[in-house]
Amino acid sequence: MSAILLEFLDENLHRSYPIEDDNGAVDATGSFTMPSSLISDIFLCVPCLPEVDKSQFYIERVVVRKNFIDIEVGYDDALITSPLGVFRSIDTSADPHSTYDFTPYEYTGGGALSPLYYMTGQITIGECVDTVRSLGSWSFDQSTTDKSTKILQTRVSKGLLNVQYISINNRLYTGNVKLKEGANVSLDVDTRTLDGGDTETVVTVSASLNAGSTLQLSNDEDVLAALTDLYGRPIRTINGMLPDPNRNFNILGGDCTAIEAEGSHSVVISNPCARPCCDEDTNIDNILASIANLNQRYATLKAFYDSTSSAISSIQNKLLVLGSEV
Repeated sequence: MSAILLEFLDENLHRSYPIEDDNGAVDATGSFTMPSSLISDIFLCVPCLPEVDKSQFYIERVVVRKNFIDIEVGYDDALITSPLGVFRSIDTSADPHSTYDFTPYEYTGGGALSPLYYMTGQITIGECVDTVRSLGSWSFDQSTTDKSTKILQTRVSKGLLNVQYISINNRLYTGNVKLKEGANVSLDVDTRTLDGGDTETVVTVSASLNAGSTLQLSNDEDVLAALTDLYGRPIRTINGMLPDPNRNFNILGGDCTAIEAEGSHSVVISNPCARPCCDEDTNIDNILASIANLNQRYATLKAFYDSTSSAISSIQNKLLVLGSEV
């Protein structure tokens, strides 16, 4: 009777990791069996809620194309009617053990299980050679063990790592990041109930203009009202014209109008065309000389006029005497 020498047996060839070992991974049509070489490892980070059962996560569908493969993850519960998300565009020519991040689908329902649509995860791909031989879209259900593709519970962790990093001033911060209130800033946490009974946590960041103030600056109208209280009503438009992006109005001169700054806070509007242009001493002397010349010519003409009038009067008198003698 022969015996199997276990020390020479590669036991990893006989397991379906990270799928449960007793799962057959045969699609719903019975035409495709997901090769164990496709997925080397998988890790899902899911919400830490009592309603979430780590044993119910499974590979719901594998879409095989020549160059890319999509692997969708589902949750075996009647409330969840569509896949939770996908490991998208897995390159069939990539090096073995390449990793891909999980992309959640848009929230489509689920009541108390709706937070599952915000889960994260990562998958490590082994080899795609055996998989690409069966092009198509292959779906799996969990009705029987031979068709099941349940993921090992050890590869599912409760404790949602939804925020992978925070970027501040182009620097990435990972791990535990604490939000702390600064001067004149307050953080308020509130839990709201949504339609359908779901809940969400809302963090409200509030600011005040001065320490101890209860003024809430939640929108543009609040800010404008606060500034008006402190400084009076600002100029918002001029004849319906809005300011430039720097909140400035530019005053331009035209048609003999000049705009000049004087000092730090004054603007002078002047009309250069109205300035005297003949105020030089030489010009004034020339004008006075011309006026004197005109006066002289006027006197000459006046004297000539007076002498001519006198001569005419003398001739008229002589003519009257001659007329009386005839």
